[in-house]
Amino acid sequence: MLARLALMLTAILIAIPLSAQDAAKEVSGPQVGEKVTPFKIRGVLDDQVGKEIDLVEAAGGKPLVLVFVHERNRPALGLARVVCDYAATHKTNGLTGGLVFLTPDATGVADWVKVATAALPKGVTIGISTDGAEGPGAYGLNRKVQLTVLVAKDNKVTANFALVQPSVAADGPKIAEAIAASVGAKAPTAEELQKLGAPMRPARPMRQPQ
Repeated sequence: MLARLALMLTAILIAIPLSAQDAAKEVSGPQVGEKVTPFKIRGVLDDQVGKEIDLVEAAGGKPLVLVFVHERNRPALGLARVVCDYAATHKTNGLTGGLVFLTPDATGVADWVKVATAALPKGVTIGISTDGAEGPGAYGLNRKVQLTVLVAKDNKVTANFALVQPSVAADGPKIAEAIAASVGAKAPTAEELQKLGAPMRPARPMRQPQ
């Protein structure tokens, strides 16, 4: 009887942290198997400045990586850069990559981008959502997370990462593996990903509008 009671108490103690973790897990964006639908961003760099761009339309069903930045800080920008820089290495495999800032202050973020260019990825489209801080309505993005990363193919999500505390070391390899799978490539090692992020020296993040 006592042994049985001990087993029951152990099961309860184990279940408590698991339940807490499940409750704390945030959901953001279309889930695996759901469609990615067209939406507009406004370009902020080079010859794309001021132009309206539809990344889903541009991908045309080919592999697509979308990195939605809900909050601009060192960890979020660090992982966003590594993910996008890695995505850019697969442009020759038909992959389209995009970094999308979500903000109610499009003008302020556009000005910030001009001084933070060194902290941003190369080889992918960078823009600001025309739908404000919430992002495209059909996507159901969650403002409680710092980054939402979507990998898609054939206009359907193949991987979704809703990150409250982004980390290159913890999240980078998993995201890169999903990207590699979308183009039929070998996933990079953690060391190879670290090299992509090594040169980054982020500018001071601007204060987030309330």
